[in-house]
Amino acid sequence: MADRPDELFLIDGNSLAYRAFFALPESIATSTGQPTNAIFGFASMLVKLLTEYGVKPTIVVWDAGSSGRKELSADYKAQRTSRPDLLKEQWPHLLEIVEAFGYRNTHVDGYEADDVIASIAQRAREADPPVRSVVVTGDRDAFQIIDDDGMVAIMATGRGITDTKLYDRQAVIDRYGLAPELIPDFYGLKGDTSDNIPGVPGIGDKTGATLLQQFGDLEGVLANVENISGAKRKENLTNHADDARLSKQLATIQRDVPVDIDPTHEAAREPDRSKLREVFRRFELRAPLSRLEEALGVPDPAHPGDGIGEGIPGGTLTGDVQLTARVREATIADLRVLPPGQEVALAVTVPEAPEGELFAIDAEARFGVSVGDGGVLTGPCADAAEVIAALGDRPVVVHDAKAVGPVPPNLAHDTLLGAYLLEPARRGYPFAELCEERGLATKIEDPAAATSLLTSALAAWQREQLTERGLESLLHDVELPLVGVLASMEAAGMRLDKARLALIKGRVDEEIGQLERDVWELAGEEFVLGSPQQLGHVLFEKLGLSRKRRGKTGFSTDARVLQAIREEHPVIPKIERWRELNQLSKTYLDVLPHLTDAEDRIHTTFLQAVAQTGRLSSTNPNMQNVPVRTELGREIRGCFRAADGHVLVSADYSQVELRILAHVADEPVLKEIFIRGDDVHTATASTVFQKPADQLTPMDRSKAKMINYGIVYGLSDFGLADRLNIPREEAKAFIDTYLERFPKVAQFMADTIAQAKEDGHVTTLYGRRRQIPELRARNYQVRTLGERLAVNTVIQGTAADVMKLAMIEAFRALAASGLAARMILTVHDELVFEAPESEADAVAALAVETMTKPWPYEPPLAVDVGYGVSWMDAK
Repeated sequence: MADRPDELFLIDGNSLAYRAFFALPESIATSTGQPTNAIFGFASMLVKLLTEYGVKPTIVVWDAGSSGRKELSADYKAQRTSRPDLLKEQWPHLLEIVEAFGYRNTHVDGYEADDVIASIAQRAREADPPVRSVVVTGDRDAFQIIDDDGMVAIMATGRGITDTKLYDRQAVIDRYGLAPELIPDFYGLKGDTSDNIPGVPGIGDKTGATLLQQFGDLEGVLANVENISGAKRKENLTNHADDARLSKQLATIQRDVPVDIDPTHEAAREPDRSKLREVFRRFELRAPLSRLEEALGVPDPAHPGDGIGEGIPGGTLTGDVQLTARVREATIADLRVLPPGQEVALAVTVPEAPEGELFAIDAEARFGVSVGDGGVLTGPCADAAEVIAALGDRPVVVHDAKAVGPVPPNLAHDTLLGAYLLEPARRGYPFAELCEERGLATKIEDPAAATSLLTSALAAWQREQLTERGLESLLHDVELPLVGVLASMEAAGMRLDKARLALIKGRVDEEIGQLERDVWELAGEEFVLGSPQQLGHVLFEKLGLSRKRRGKTGFSTDARVLQAIREEHPVIPKIERWRELNQLSKTYLDVLPHLTDAEDRIHTTFLQAVAQTGRLSSTNPNMQNVPVRTELGREIRGCFRAADGHVLVSADYSQVELRILAHVADEPVLKEIFIRGDDVHTATASTVFQKPADQLTPMDRSKAKMINYGIVYGLSDFGLADRLNIPREEAKAFIDTYLERFPKVAQFMADTIAQAKEDGHVTTLYGRRRQIPELRARNYQVRTLGERLAVNTVIQGTAADVMKLAMIEAFRALAASGLAARMILTVHDELVFEAPESEADAVAALAVETMTKPWPYEPPLAVDVGYGVSWMDAK
């Protein structure tokens, strides 16, 4: 590396920090609630510079005064508020990140960063030979320091955090029609609202540039006022000439700040890889870390701490913690004689099946078992079941146990579920990514052996974190026992009557075709109904219907818009019906027959680590969304049927979330309604509208139902008004009256939000935790969203925990009962069992007992049970 740099990067730290903070959502935070939007954006920019320009001598300059501009004008930057609290929390870490990159932080007391930067750049270009400066900033007034010979360039940040454009002299002329040296004159005329520089009223970018092109500079413009068109413009230039001169002075960057830096001696310092990874992992900067690792490339062999980890599924990763172990080739028999009770970390690798062929494990499959004493056993296996059987009842640690194979009978830890409990907001939990973030790597060549060792290390770290956050009981009492339950339900599946479904599909396809022809006739032309652009053209331009909301590609044609204009034209109901049938056809009628096995059973996959509230979901197919409210939806449900001689038993919680609300709010009136067994929506309507129950209208009960669930889901008066199609004032009055009649509910909501703001998170009754960073946002809409999430998570998350505990209880009770029935499906608050007809009553009783058992509180939970040959009949 040369002793003398030929290029120097100068970064305006304040400019980048503020741009990052205001450009990114304030809800970006770590799993512990630490805000990171500014950190994320700032780090991303530094990674971009490293990626595109390599290791360069770099100085990050920070503001430390106003460079005397406050003395010139007391109004200078006077409109700026103090640094936002969320940015204050992140500020010290920005300097830490700079140092980890190997860059220098600097400031000069009394001066702004751009003046310091210009002074360093001036010294650099005056050196012999000169050093080129690249200034990274979001402030456009910095263009004035660009010189004629290309020794100073400005890398201007755009709207996106890492969007940049490099400006030289010609680029500035192309953009403004002005040379860089005229930028202060330009600001003298147009001013700068961000810095409270007044300029001349009525003169903006275009006019300012035109005047300077005509008359040379600011003084030339002021000297030629009489030659300028427009009476008002002449008046403003005359009356505000002093403001213009002051504005130019305020906008002129100083180049003689006393800086104790010799740019010719700045070295290109290698980043501190270990420190960078530690900082990036601490703040959970996953995407920037990935780009950083790619930019850093293969480390210097002289630094063994920066070794390359091999054998991690997903590719070669870099790690700081190099795991080592004694690896021994072993057999299945060796697993059987491990010390009793010894915990093992298990990994099983299998070859990928060729495309189009049925999956089968061949002799190349291997297992890896980390036995916790620094040793790893690895060897061939026939399949995962063989390895798990050999381990017996030893405690097993694994990543995504449900996907590995048979669920170990003594599952002690699952690193996927551990990561989910620690970071429920995360998009996914790839094993390689989790290891990389912790800096875990190993050079063990056998993939299964490497994975087992990494699994053990990752689990150890997770256990510490889970204990620290009070989540260990949730893992061991709820999530881990549930894995085997879900695996059993997936294996059982649910029978589909494909012949019945085919008949429905034929009828629906015919109706869809007829609806399409009807719409074309009413519209007077043929077009693609599924195209929002073409539909918008027909509805709003050709037919002239009311335009409601504009979207990205034109006026919206979503369901709410169509509902609002339904009475304006007979084409609208037909479009709505076409959409309903088309969606159901594509989602279910076309897809379901292709997802069955040889016995016509569908095996959905339950997703345990997705929803932040803890709720389960499913995929391939998504059984949660099989409709029940429409006639066609009920017909589709009717195609899910029990095996011959069996029935489906459906057990559904009755208003579980409202009962939980009554308990956590300790609302006596609401509790009493449930204890008496009254209809909660009727009772609420009677209380809110102050009418006897026999005088209530169906609309009164509907409004009360919407308010009840609106409280649970954090529905605003605007949302309630939209759903009930009533004025917003009326909706607000309903909510206010509700909270007056149930004051403990109002108090619970206020207390929950206040506690969440203090803690940064909310916790369910069973200990599940969710961070709510939105609560600290300055934006009102984001903040109120956080308030709704806080209240809803406590209730819905508790309901999710109750359902999971109920599933575990029901599964165990079925196993102990000797019944032949199986639990085969869960959807929201419902459990579905398949049982021989003779066991229907016994299974119904078992369902009620096990589903109410996890809830020892008041009011009690209630379960509605039904059974029939089809899922629809059972409801």
